Amino acid sequence: MKTLLTTTALLLAAHCVSAQSPISLPEWAGNEEKNIHVEKLAGDSLTTSFMISVRDSVPTHYHVAHSEHVYVLEGRGTMWMNSDTMRISAGDYIFIPSETRHGVVTEGGDLLKVLSIQSPEFKGVDRHWVY
Repeated sequence: MKTLLTTTALLLAAHCVSAQSPISLPEWAGNEEKNIHVEKLAGDSLTTSFMISVRDSVPTHYHVAHSEHVYVLEGRGTMWMNSDTMRISAGDYIFIPSETRHGVVTEGGDLLKVLSIQSPEFKGVDRHWVY
């Protein structure tokens, strides 16, 4: 219940200060093959916000020109940033500076849902996978 209230409060607050129409956040509707679902919420040339849901993991990657703010709405997992590893769960806030290698693995079979805010505007091309 706390997570639902937190999620609702965040979305209402974002909607109140935004000059856009209401946003519908679609669910997967049973698509079990999809590991990561990204829904753009808003953006301009300075920043872009996304709702990201992860079933299993996000492989290690980094952004050369972007910083990322992540707020965990639901679920839990293990996240790594460069050589540091941390457990994350609902209510956690993580700042990821540009050029920081990062990734996550979900825990306990829970879907991990996060609000991700990236600066400057993220167009999907500044994601560099680490193999």
